[in-house]
Amino acid sequence: MSSRPPSRGYAYSLLATLLATVIQWPTVAWLQDTTRSALPLLVAGLLSVPYLVQLRNPWHPARPRFVAHLALGWWVTCLVFDLLLIPASLAVRAGLSPEVVWGVVGVFALASGVKSVLGEPRLRRREVRVEGLPPALDGYRIGQISDVHCGPEVSEQRVTRWVARLNALEVDLMTVTGDLITHGASHVEAVARALGGLRARDGVFACMGNHDYFTEPEHLVRELERHGLQVLRNQGVVVERGDARLYVAGVDDTWTSRNDLTRALARRPEGVPTVLLAHDPDLFPMAHARGVELTLSGHTHGGQLAVPGVRRLSLARILTSWTAGMYRRERSWLYVNLGAGTTGPPVRWGAPAELVVLTLRRA
Repeated sequence: MSSRPPSRGYAYSLLATLLATVIQWPTVAWLQDTTRSALPLLVAGLLSVPYLVQLRNPWHPARPRFVAHLALGWWVTCLVFDLLLIPASLAVRAGLSPEVVWGVVGVFALASGVKSVLGEPRLRRREVRVEGLPPALDGYRIGQISDVHCGPEVSEQRVTRWVARLNALEVDLMTVTGDLITHGASHVEAVARALGGLRARDGVFACMGNHDYFTEPEHLVRELERHGLQVLRNQGVVVERGDARLYVAGVDDTWTSRNDLTRALARRPEGVPTVLLAHDPDLFPMAHARGVELTLSGHTHGGQLAVPGVRRLSLARILTSWTAGMYRRERSWLYVNLGAGTTGPPVRWGAPAELVVLTLRRA
């Protein structure tokens, strides 16, 4: 397991301390004003200081783990409280009961903190109607897990639980659409072991995401393939089910300009439906132009912060127009997975983590 130079580790610790202070201060100040005591400041110190003192860098989280989880839950609670501070203040000024408003804000913020530590992805099932789908593939089920971000906040054990949930569904094909780690080399073997447990009748296929190049990518690919995954980097394979065929392709990372859709589709047999693994959903227009029936993506996390039920109103709009869920252009479909893990602040609001099963149906 690799380590980071001490100077970088201490710099990260200093940055984490600064961010924790900024995030906590509005909540602590409000609580002190309402309780007229120093208790909130004491609680903040008891939760945060043991974690920050031991913190060296993001690849080696503090021990004991329960301290890290308490600190994480507290920081997420503060972050959500901060986000609601202005609308709550406006609601009080508009005449709503302060006790009701701040009670609702407090409960919601605390629930968000608890969920950030204990929450698990929801399971989503969707149907995709594909023109020209052979009868033998009607009802063909594809599992998708994306944006695992295995690292300090997503352990190997958590990924293993997600794998078990998908395996229990006994799908025909399993797909992993990029961003398997957060950063660095310390969790490469862990995520490869966990995802190596995925099972499907016709195999397990993966593509690379941008975070997968925040480490030594060839090492990651070797570990994944050693544990049974087939990593598709601008290439594709034909999957057969009786006399029916399905072409499964994958493109490489767009952020490092390694993607080559032409190469990925070069061996596609004429008239065979195609499933394309593309971490970045911005490749969908190109896939549509090439007649790809179904593109599976991730990358956006649905913004992690979004207005529930309104996918256009999320932080993901900074990245792309294809923020979350299902899209269609003529006979081409895109599914943007919200991801199982998180990056940056480990909080989700209006964009819940998910595992997905898509069932192909004849149009």
